[in-house]
Parts: sequence; structure tokens; C-alpha cells
Amino acid sequence: MPGPTPARTRTTNWRSILLGLVLGIIGTLLGVIVIGMPLAIGHRQDLPLERLYGDFAVGMASNMQAGSQTNPLAKNARALETGRLAYTGSCSVCHGVNGDGRGTFGNALYPTASNLQEHDTQEKSDAQLFWIIKNGLSFAGMPGYSDRYDDTQIWTIVTYTRSLGDAENRKPGADVPIPTDEQLAVANPAGDATQRGAAVYFAQGCFLCHGAIGNSTGELGLRGAREADETVRKGKKGMPAYGKEKISEAELADLITYLRTFGRGQG
Repeated sequence: MPGPTPARTRTTNWRSILLGLVLGIIGTLLGVIVIGMPLAIGHRQDLPLERLYGDFAVGMASNMQAGSQTNPLAKNARALETGRLAYTGSCSVCHGVNGDGRGTFGNALYPTASNLQEHDTQEKSDAQLFWIIKNGLSFAGMPGYSDRYDDTQIWTIVTYTRSLGDAENRKPGADVPIPTDEQLAVANPAGDATQRGAAVYFAQGCFLCHGAIGNSTGELGLRGAREADETVRKGKKGMPAYGKEKISEAELADLITYLRTFGRGQG
């Protein structure tokens, strides 16, 4: 019986090679999914050059997508103060009161929160900082704030972030008191109006700016509920607006009830 022709042999060999490549790729992908991904999720230490690559990837992505906008509020004193208040409530919990990366959750993240005072942040353009704050960074624990702040407010945060790199003229952030266990225990979504309002207050992160019982200093302090419903809905300097999709009318009523307890000597 005659054997296969050389052409048929070559065709058969190429098919075997291609089949082997496909099976190898599939096997590698399955290995990554079954073994690699669980290891990556539990990985809490830098691999060689990992942080360098991460910084490069962030810089490349933000540079490609940020455009060339300049900050219209650069060195604006009012914008700097507004940005400081917004930063205190939304950023300091990870990046630290003064942007040093040592916030309450900063060192618990992987990768750890960036030190905003250092060159990795300060060398980026205003447009890059704006893009990162607005859109966030996947797999880095950095949320996007496009649904919390409008573009003007984000520019104020850029203005404040930029000021963190100026050691001589750095404006200190607000040091918000950490809630005590007793204060947190008031929150109960199944309790009375005050308890339900406390649950909304903590769930929405209001305590990050204002303290558990409105006991922050300066403009961040709260002493009651005067015009609070309008402030919650429309926002104010450094504070985002909370529409009905975030806080319902019933939740707002409970929140106001809780705010009215401020200044009555809670511990």
C-alpha cells in the first residue's frame, strides 16, 4: 500500500503543530484561571519590578486618555479650599490627611495607597490627575468619582493634590475624629428614625468629612440640621450632591432626624 505523499505529510505535520499550539494556549489559560488567579488575589507583596511596571502602566494609560487640558482652577485659593474639603472626605481615608499615603485604609490596600507628595503623582500633568480622579484605576483600589463630583469639583481636587507636592506651602488637611464603637452602635437600619438616619449617615460616608456626630473642626463641623435637606440634595463647597438615586426621601427624613441630635453631648 503506497505511503502518504510528502505534501500530505507536511500538511499533517502543520496541523499537528497548530493543534498542539491551540491545546497549549488553552492549557495555559486554564492554568492561569485555576492556579494563577487565586494566587494573584492572595498576593500581598511586590514581585520584582511589579511596582515599577504598575506605575508605568498607570502613566501610560492616563497619558493616552487624559488629553491635554490644563487646570482652569490652578492656584485658585477658593478652589484650593474646596478641593481640600472634598479630599478630606473622599481621599484622605486612603492617601492620608496630608497625602502621605498613610490613611486608615491606605496601608491595608494592595498596592498600598500612593504618596501624593512624591514625584510619581506630582510629575503627572493636571489632565492625567483629572482623568485618574474621575475614572479611577482598576485593580488598584482607586475608585472613580465621576458619579460623586462634577468636573469643576474634580478640578478643585486636582488643585489641592498639586499643592501636596509643595512642602513649604502645603496646606494641612482636616484631621477628622475617628468614630468610637459607641457612636457606630447607634446605626441600625431596622431601628427607630434616629438609628436609621445614623445608618444612612455612615453608609454614605458622611462621617469621613464631618465625624460621627458632626464633631469635625472648622467648616466640616455640623451642629444640627438647619437647611440640611437642601444641602444634601444640592451639595455645597467640597461636598457632592446626593440625588434620590443615592438617598431616598424616606432615608433623607431619617438622616435629618439623626443630624438633629448633633450638639446634644453624644459621646
